[in-house]
Amino acid sequence: MISTKLSALTLAASMTLLIGNALAHSGDSPAGTPVCLEGNYMMADAMNAPFSNIPGAGRVIEMNTLTGERGITVESPFRDPAIAPLCPGHVSCPGPFKPTGIVSGGENGHAYLVSAAQHALIEHHRDGTAIRTSPLWPTSPSPNGGNFGWVPRLLGNGFMPNGNIAQTVCDANFFNAGNSDHIKPGEPDPAGDGNSSNLYFPPVYGTEARSYNGRVVVIDQTTLKLVDEYSKPTKGPYANDPRWNCPAGVVVTSEGLFVSMFHGNAVFVIDWKAGIDEEQSAGVGSNDPEDFKLGKKKNEAKVIRVIDLLDTTGNGAPDAPQYDSPFRRDNLRAIRMAEDGTLFGTNRGRSRGCVRGEAPGTGNPNPCTPAVFRQHIFVAAPGSNHKTGTIALDPGVNVIAGTSINRISGPGCAFVQQEVVNNGGTLTGDECDVETVTFAVSAGNAGCDSGAPGHPANRCFTPSGAAGGGGTVYEYRIDAAHLDGGALAGDGSGNCDGDPSQGAASFQPGGSNAGCALPIAEFKLVSDGLTSDLPAGQVETIDPRMLMHIHEAFNQ
Repeated sequence: MISTKLSALTLAASMTLLIGNALAHSGDSPAGTPVCLEGNYMMADAMNAPFSNIPGAGRVIEMNTLTGERGITVESPFRDPAIAPLCPGHVSCPGPFKPTGIVSGGENGHAYLVSAAQHALIEHHRDGTAIRTSPLWPTSPSPNGGNFGWVPRLLGNGFMPNGNIAQTVCDANFFNAGNSDHIKPGEPDPAGDGNSSNLYFPPVYGTEARSYNGRVVVIDQTTLKLVDEYSKPTKGPYANDPRWNCPAGVVVTSEGLFVSMFHGNAVFVIDWKAGIDEEQSAGVGSNDPEDFKLGKKKNEAKVIRVIDLLDTTGNGAPDAPQYDSPFRRDNLRAIRMAEDGTLFGTNRGRSRGCVRGEAPGTGNPNPCTPAVFRQHIFVAAPGSNHKTGTIALDPGVNVIAGTSINRISGPGCAFVQQEVVNNGGTLTGDECDVETVTFAVSAGNAGCDSGAPGHPANRCFTPSGAAGGGGTVYEYRIDAAHLDGGALAGDGSGNCDGDPSQGAASFQPGGSNAGCALPIAEFKLVSDGLTSDLPAGQVETIDPRMLMHIHEAFNQ
């Protein structure tokens, strides 16, 4: 564990419980209105090159959003094989960390951090010291449940109302997974390793067979044992639904368990109270751990409804019955909910599907590149089963991952107040009584097109290096006026709809993608020259995964 206190904030100067959370005010308050404040965020950083300029085993970072002050950094707990509680038989030590899911609170205020590489959930003290790992090896096909680079993989997590932990498990093909599906005879082998993921751009995809291993498992926070699951339904109105394939993010409300599907571009709302064994229940949403086994029919999810993010009208999406729709793959990661029940999440738009064999290195004369993506934040109004709004991000914001909703940060507040003054207005004291969205991005170069509209998106795709970029954390406004088409969105033209089919020309003045949203604050990690390999004052770029605001800071 490293403890640092560094000012780590830069305003965008060049730019003109979430799980089981309690509502702080009336349920009919619109998104963007006051909310109870949580002052710190913690974020999973996989530390992968080229997005990270200090590649490593992975870490979890904390930062105060009121001040921009950096908190503690939790490093890999798997470095010492002698620590028996951390390295039981199902966990390979030493090894990488590669954190994904992060949740904080519970009975002892501890943090529960997921290692996707280790296929383990690790309980931590609030000073960052690891305590023990959970026996999640039954969900892994790798030898003894450990080993690096195996799928299924653990992704997002969060607390359920009774204190149990809901943990998503994704079975999909990844470019660095040892048991991903192999290249078929006669196909090119771009990486020379036989992994068929490398035939896709990005190098990750699902199959129908693997989709049945995608599930949400429930973990008792006292024993850290598996006590329940929600698996893909094989009966009912959503039986074998092709949009269920790779569970990623989770949010719990009184209505249900909201689960985002990485390759389904949809959010499934699950009745989390269904399937409880009344005679053996160990609490709401959990069964007796002694007889729990994966794959029981009674533990298939009872789906209430599906929010389809390729449905923009409420009339349904034409490709919904298609299992491997290229416009759904690698699209939806994290989700969070505003105080009024509006759902937000990290999402991608595409100008082309990027099917098998269109990745760079396959010999395709027109390979897919980052130019096909237009990242955006999706919005789904309370109770709606389709996308009702977007915050379209400019081409410099690529590979968005974790996201969180909270009251506006201190730096964000200073920005919007200064904006009022610059526009000749008078401060009322209400400018900062709003919610905003904070999200993490692997290639952050917001505003790269502002000086020369018309650049293709891949020119703005700048991982860490001499050209700048690299991973970072941004904050955006989410009130109706700042959503796409709103009176104050982007440059006020209302033209930024995030439609990737419009292409680069649409960034010209008057085009449908002109006036895209820009952040009101950026949170950067500044090296102190002591706890980092970088010189003091240099920014540490990141390769982020999940991000969440936490109720109380870690102990410094």
